[in-house]
Amino acid sequence: MSEQGNVVDFEKKRVEIRFRRLTERLLTFVNVSEFGAVAASGLRKFMSEAMPEGDDEASDDVEGSDLEEEPDGLENEFIEWLVLDYEDDEVGASLIHTFLVSMDEGELDEWEEASLAQWACSTLSLYEVETVVSDDRVVLRDVLSERLYDVIAPEIGVGMLRWSAVVTRLLAVDDVFTVGATALEIPRPLLRYVLRVVGHVYRNLRAQGYEGGWTDFLKSSGLSLRRLARLMLSAWNSDGGRGERAGKDDAAPPRRNLYRSFIRVNDAQRAVEAVSRMRGVRSVLPGAGIGVEFSWIRPQRSEDQSGIAPYSPEDIASVSFDGDTFTIYAENRSALGVCVSLMRKATAGFIVPRGQGERGRPPKPGPLRSDEKLRVVARIDSIAYEATAQHYRRWADTPLPLLQGVSPRDAVGSGMGRRLVQELLKDIDYHENLKRRAGAPWVDVEALWKQLIFADEREEGEARGQDDLASGPLGPKEWSVASLLDEMMRRDGYTEDQIFATAKMWCDYVDRERPNVVHANTWAAAVEYASAVSQNEPVTQASVARKYEVSVSTLSQRYRQILKGLDGYGG
Repeated sequence: MSEQGNVVDFEKKRVEIRFRRLTERLLTFVNVSEFGAVAASGLRKFMSEAMPEGDDEASDDVEGSDLEEEPDGLENEFIEWLVLDYEDDEVGASLIHTFLVSMDEGELDEWEEASLAQWACSTLSLYEVETVVSDDRVVLRDVLSERLYDVIAPEIGVGMLRWSAVVTRLLAVDDVFTVGATALEIPRPLLRYVLRVVGHVYRNLRAQGYEGGWTDFLKSSGLSLRRLARLMLSAWNSDGGRGERAGKDDAAPPRRNLYRSFIRVNDAQRAVEAVSRMRGVRSVLPGAGIGVEFSWIRPQRSEDQSGIAPYSPEDIASVSFDGDTFTIYAENRSALGVCVSLMRKATAGFIVPRGQGERGRPPKPGPLRSDEKLRVVARIDSIAYEATAQHYRRWADTPLPLLQGVSPRDAVGSGMGRRLVQELLKDIDYHENLKRRAGAPWVDVEALWKQLIFADEREEGEARGQDDLASGPLGPKEWSVASLLDEMMRRDGYTEDQIFATAKMWCDYVDRERPNVVHANTWAAAVEYASAVSQNEPVTQASVARKYEVSVSTLSQRYRQILKGLDGYGG
């Protein structure tokens, strides 16, 4: 075992022992009879908010509920929530706060007191896997605060993909952290949607006068976040998403099927020319010992907003032509059927009807040989890899929907899209690593990071953004509005794409109207409100004006100016 492995094992054992000591002290205090009524009222609330709709019987008969029978470990989740989050009306504080104030000075070790104080303030939150250090150690980044946490927990890194999202509560154990009762890994494509929904609810409360921050909101909404994540994960899996966490046994390569079909023609040259002009045909190559080989890729109906390459072996057909016959291979019947249908349409004037020809009906083809299958599967993988690699070679200069029609290179160059482009690169990296884990052809996209994101990602990048903007549409005063927008929108939990869309709206307005910026907060308030309205966010002029400490009338005036200058930008 390596020296690093020994250190990790020692740390793991230390965390386990100290975590057990903390929980035992806390639960010994909580299990006294005087807290029985608190537990009963907390259970009723937990069952009504944490259980999926349709489980009304469980909430109606609390005393008969057996949380131990729940496969997702709801009993542990309930105890954690009851002790750390729930505030009974009669007690007026959480059980852990009650425990801490009951301790005499010096009764707890310094590390115990500091750890339990963090537990009392902890919330269920959304984290991103920054680094998988080992099977038992990862580095997580809070997607709301951007703080990094060194986390140790049994097998937390097993099957974990970098950049995947985790819904969990982090609990301090001296100088490191461990996970609470919930550690739900969700596929990265769901992260943006979960953030949108949670942020939408928070901003709706803010518009109604709620003055708490994100920590207060998450403290009171942990049950809803847990339920939302599970519902979205369930919907993802039911739609065939590949977001389920893989274990150690998933390293075996998947079984590959291969199907084939034949088209016989009477004019080889013209038929080959017709097929080569088909949409989706990527290459026409001399065959290995045969006539000609084609690659065909199923046209995609919709483009991923992040620009992720949509190509997989299941969307590809390999076509060979020898003598007077096309042989079409594909790994699923859908791709085979589409390709054959398009080829028959393209070569309609040259197809030999079955049973006709110089020698009559051709002999029935024999079974697919193993060497033939291996050759074709390798070719399909090669086609998928090359199509994906070519896609990412163009990615940096391709306008993307999530970047408001701007290319990643231009978004980074503007100084405003750097963070969003980083998120898109994480989406791509996650997607390619998911393919690698599944045994499918994948591409290392490290070159994209080197092209667009520099080594010191924050200091150097932000400085470069300022320099670029000085020669662009934004001067120092206009840039102060953009900076304030970024800070204030992050505080309210807007996603990176929403923040970028708002910054771009401000850039477009400045480019057209050249406003005289005297007070940055008045313009920032108006731009945020205009962008929020265009995105159907639950805000009011009063709530945004209160946030930026400006009058409603001033915000309204600037808002009308922006709409007029941009002709009702975004609707």
